[in-house]
Amino acid sequence: MIRRSLRRQLLLATNFVVLLVLALGAWFNYHMTKHELDEVFDAELAQTTRMIKSLIHDPGFLPQDGTVRTIELPPIPAEYAARGDERQRDGHPYERKLAFQVWSTTQHLLVASENAMTQPISKPQAGYHELPIDGYTWISFSYFDPETQTWIYTAQREDVRSELSTYITADQLWVVFLTWLPLSLAILVIVVWFLRPVRQFATQLQQRDANDLLPLDAQLPSELVPIQSNINALFGRINDYLQREKNFIADASHELRTPLAALKLHAAQIDPNDPASISAVQRATERLTHLVNQLLLLTKLEGTTLHQQQLHAVPLQQLLLQVLADLPDHVTETCEWQLSITDDCIVYGLPTLLEVLFRNLLQNAAKYSGDDGVVSVSCRRESNFLRISVHDSGPGVPESELARLGERFFRHPQTRHIDGAGLGLSIVTRIAQLHGIQLSFANYPAGGLAVQLDFPLLDPS
Repeated sequence: MIRRSLRRQLLLATNFVVLLVLALGAWFNYHMTKHELDEVFDAELAQTTRMIKSLIHDPGFLPQDGTVRTIELPPIPAEYAARGDERQRDGHPYERKLAFQVWSTTQHLLVASENAMTQPISKPQAGYHELPIDGYTWISFSYFDPETQTWIYTAQREDVRSELSTYITADQLWVVFLTWLPLSLAILVIVVWFLRPVRQFATQLQQRDANDLLPLDAQLPSELVPIQSNINALFGRINDYLQREKNFIADASHELRTPLAALKLHAAQIDPNDPASISAVQRATERLTHLVNQLLLLTKLEGTTLHQQQLHAVPLQQLLLQVLADLPDHVTETCEWQLSITDDCIVYGLPTLLEVLFRNLLQNAAKYSGDDGVVSVSCRRESNFLRISVHDSGPGVPESELARLGERFFRHPQTRHIDGAGLGLSIVTRIAQLHGIQLSFANYPAGGLAVQLDFPLLDPS
């Protein structure tokens, strides 16, 4: 693919437009000049005709014996022709391109210039005419004199006018060329000057280190600011992705070390005939699998964004029943579940993510409530949001630690004996952020932790 230079295209386009405008101006001037020349020469023909009219009124000027009175034209001396001189002592060579005749009403030639002896140079009709004579176009003027009953013709070869127009046009072309040169230079300077920020921006990008993801801060024209903003946004997304990758590697290397060591220890001590040792290996494997799945899910969520078009109406009661049905039996059978959810309790979101959110909340609530615990879920409609509360009967969390709930791998020392990786509430927090849900934690006076989710009320349409 050929990459064309923006500067070159601008220079070519602007110079072409300038030349086109100058050429159109020259063409217009040429035709205007030719029109004015035609008017001047036409007036000269009419004036010459009237001068001849005054001459033929003199007695004896018109021949009466049937002969033709001839007006001789001066010859061009050899020395003048050799030098190319047009102005001569006896006249001008262009005289041979001018002619006149006087005709009687009976079509007898009475008076004529030396170069108009063979045929009429005009028509016996008053006004201007164009006639082809001897390979040339002649422009003539006819005038009838009623006193002498004669037609007076004056004519001029058209190439006289064309030659003069050509000379004027040639002079104008020089003016066009001499005008275009400084304009072209000015255009070059202007284009280079105003494209300088673009060149500097391109140079800055070319010389930028591949690992440098800091935002660009070039002084650009307003038309290029969106490009810089989008590039900076891209740098930001790449930086976030790399940071998530680093966090994932760091978290994985930190959190997988303990279950891997335990799995290695149990595998070394496994006794095929001892169900307890086999069960220990299975529990370590399940914990490791759960941890890896949680890490992968959290990393995926951190790179996810939601749009309004992706949100769907989800009946909360149906969603919670589905989540409870999917939980393992040892989770659902250890505690009592109290759901205070009506059929008209509808939330808006991505169903798959909402299922993950409530699965983590219900699983955590059941796990920390312990055997014979109680987990209650309620829904209440407020003015501009829908509040859903998940309340367990566990020991709760110290007030000083409530703000840390949702941090990666955070677990209170009093609850570290309970299986878990400390990622469940991190996943819940991220899903809540994606949906615009206000998430809060509080301890109930009677005991237990309450998680409140305020879903924004959206237009059902």
